[in-house]
Amino acid sequence: MLSASTKNLLDKKNHPSSLILHLPLIILLLFSVRIDAQTSTVLEDRLCKSWGLVKIEDGTKTQNADEAQKDYRIIFNQDHTVQQGLAPDGFIPGTWTLDETKNEVVITDKSTKVSYTMKIIKLTTDELVLQQIEDSRTLIIYYKAS
Repeated sequence: MLSASTKNLLDKKNHPSSLILHLPLIILLLFSVRIDAQTSTVLEDRLCKSWGLVKIEDGTKTQNADEAQKDYRIIFNQDHTVQQGLAPDGFIPGTWTLDETKNEVVITDKSTKVSYTMKIIKLTTDELVLQQIEDSRTLIIYYKAS
């Protein structure tokens, strides 16, 4: 059997006013869940994977990836780091940022600090097409998910 003070405490916990006391905490929890949900977009989720080189278009010339080039990878990670290069020769580390309004990804080489901007022409779950926009020529690079 419960004592009168225990019953009184239980009654207070189930009272609607106890919800009001916890309302700031509930709002804070809901707000933090919403912030976490916004940290990654659909575009970022699609981009973050390993991509293998398929072909490169340079103006009117198209070069399909040969045996050596087929091992070239660019890997976009969720933590905004990127690795690119050939296995087993090694990968060049860097970082990336995404401008969704311009559909551009900026890749910065970690060691040289050189940045270059690529226009995202197409991005699906299994295909990535980038256009190098800083060159005087038009260079379009095709990748497939690997």
